[in-house]
Amino acid sequence: MMKKFSVYAAIIGGGAAGMMCALRAAQRYPGRRIVIIEKADRVGKKLLVTGNGRCNLSNMNATADSYHGEGSGAVVNILLMKYNPAAVVRYFNELGLLTYADREGRVYPRTNLASSVLDVLRLNLKLSGVEELCGADITDIRRENDNYIISVGDELITAERLVLASGGQADYAGRSIDGASLADMLGLSVTAFSPSLSPVKVRGDVLRSLKGIRADASVSLIKDDKTVKAERGEVQFTDGALSGICVFDLSREANRGGCEISVDLLPDMDGDAVLAELNTRIGRSPSSPVSDIFIGMFHKNIGLALLKQCGIQPSAACSDISDKELKSLCKIMTDWRFVCEKSTDYRKAQVTAGGVSLSEINLLTFEVMRSPGLYVIGEALDVDGDCGGYNLQFAWASALCAGDNL
Repeated sequence: MMKKFSVYAAIIGGGAAGMMCALRAAQRYPGRRIVIIEKADRVGKKLLVTGNGRCNLSNMNATADSYHGEGSGAVVNILLMKYNPAAVVRYFNELGLLTYADREGRVYPRTNLASSVLDVLRLNLKLSGVEELCGADITDIRRENDNYIISVGDELITAERLVLASGGQADYAGRSIDGASLADMLGLSVTAFSPSLSPVKVRGDVLRSLKGIRADASVSLIKDDKTVKAERGEVQFTDGALSGICVFDLSREANRGGCEISVDLLPDMDGDAVLAELNTRIGRSPSSPVSDIFIGMFHKNIGLALLKQCGIQPSAACSDISDKELKSLCKIMTDWRFVCEKSTDYRKAQVTAGGVSLSEINLLTFEVMRSPGLYVIGEALDVDGDCGGYNLQFAWASALCAGDNL
């Protein structure tokens, strides 16, 4: 027999945005029944693995330029007027979480434990009377008499307010509810999903020999012979992919394919300076094998890969390298090209690009304009940020805004 119960608000998705929205709403509207519906066996599982287990929960430098998605600039600009990083951090402090910001503006719990963030949220949810319905599979949602009817297993929930906080496709900690399917049930238009903040699959027969090696570099995304975006940081070479935070920040576009990543291994030197450095090294030891010129410059395997790309034998004497080969080597050291392959692999992606179109949303409240009582927040929307706490900042901020306006 179907069990029926009614609530004031049902929050679909027990991730960062869902928990924060439920908590804020419970505090603003005490005594009203609020339930979080989560497919996983407990709420907040993904939060535990953010920031390498430390939970980079915001960034004090967040601006509209830190976000992507059609119309994201407008929504972020409006949101940051009231729900900026300082306001989010202050709210967490009020909840009992002590935090600090590093020199890059990244905010962490003072314990450096993501579990502290989740524990504080769960404690306050409990104190505020928010219910959790975990291990829940939603099979249907429909609007009826100004309410939303949600079918969850053998339970039928009637909600005056419904919040879609189901995230995107990226979820390396165990999937919550499929946001795309729910958006479809609710008749919402969705921008195509793609993985973001992830390693980028690239072509290259030298990658296997570089697996596990890291190098400080500048990386640029090249499309139609134009630089789309450039970042600097530590590049990590893996078998079949490039990784590292600087690569993650290119992955939104790179994962769609049809482009290249250029790696500059000596970003503090221009081409002429690199060529001069190589000539100096060759002149210092002309009879040495050419592979020796990279000693003190790169990991040995990077040097061997560069020589292979240029068709130069590592055992050849430095004095035997032609000017043409030297210029070719100089070129690849400052502009090592990797062709990006299209990827739909979300297993290592931190966030999802795409989601419910912002054209559906009242940017002041996060309510769906043509469906009163329905709200969409966090990663379920077509907004994704750069690496460094920006995505959680948007999740908290949009959740607080919706919670204040339920």
